[in-house]
Amino acid sequence: MVKFALFALVALIVILMLKQYHPEYALITAICSGGILLIFILLELLRPLEALLDTLTSYGVERGLCDYVIKAAGICIATNFSVGLCADFGQSSLAEKVQMTGKVALLILSLPILQNILEVGFSLL
Repeated sequence: MVKFALFALVALIVILMLKQYHPEYALITAICSGGILLIFILLELLRPLEALLDTLTSYGVERGLCDYVIKAAGICIATNFSVGLCADFGQSSLAEKVQMTGKVALLILSLPILQNILEVGFSLL
């Protein structure tokens, strides 16, 4: 995890230096460095996540339900990243709209899970 912190620190220094002379390059550098950092972190999470999914499926949890949870986490991460970028560059109105879009996406994603819960509940009655 130290390499991620060092990468972020170097990116921050470069962005601050660019912001003084070429603000438009600072924006591009911030977006690219944030995206690269996000990709590095997600790649580090693949193996532990696969082990967790294998453990859950061995206990009888459906793989489809686990996929919904992973998709929801991905939506949250992408939304948070986008909102942060918008806020960093003074676009608070856009940040609020991105945040609302993320919430709606989570709501839509949760509908099949809610349907499964209702089916199980009604089958018990």
